[in-house]
Amino acid sequence: MMSDFQSYAGPGDKGLRNTELQGYQPVSRIGETVVNSFVDSFEFSLLQERLTLSEMKGTTKPGVGDDPVVEYRPHFHEWATVQPGMVCLARKKRTAVFRQFTAAETAVPVIACAACIPASDAKNYYYVGIARSMSVRGPDDGVGPSVDEYFTLSVGGMATVLNTSGDVIHPGDLIEWTLVTSGPGGTSDNRRARAGPRRVGLQVASVSSPNVIGRALTVSARSITSPALS
Repeated sequence: MMSDFQSYAGPGDKGLRNTELQGYQPVSRIGETVVNSFVDSFEFSLLQERLTLSEMKGTTKPGVGDDPVVEYRPHFHEWATVQPGMVCLARKKRTAVFRQFTAAETAVPVIACAACIPASDAKNYYYVGIARSMSVRGPDDGVGPSVDEYFTLSVGGMATVLNTSGDVIHPGDLIEWTLVTSGPGGTSDNRRARAGPRRVGLQVASVSSPNVIGRALTVSARSITSPALS
């Protein structure tokens, strides 16, 4: 059973409703804080081969035979591709791994894909920023990377992101990152044709949430327009 959960590639995804007034409209870059980044390929080797429904949502396991496999580990080029507007996370306590890597001295190792990461692992990650440039990877031909692996993240100021919560977001709402959203049309319930692996989602947060990343500045309907966060 292949996963058919929502997997929009950010606010510029062609599967979204795009008109002259609705579509990917990046906000002003004035006051924006930017850092260089690259995809942490070590995280790909830690992914599970498959994920069941209860593991993905973090719910209590049902009876035997009632917990279907809903997600399989994607190809590396799908997992490592980053598009503008994607939420990027990093694993906590990675100093020992990247201490000897020169690249990590000038760029942040992150992930932008939540595929095959169970909800119980959310506590091991922290929010880094919103992708502002792309890094599109191709299938590995055994020769090595043929494209630039580096991209930039917006870590301060306003950013344009996609509302994947399944609910209407109003100005002033606190926004948090989540590995899976369960609202109507969210990443765990939307039956849109599978076009890529599951991505890190966003939803309205409580004031006590440890995953708050910002505040909505514009209204956003269900996965149609994009709220700007600050």
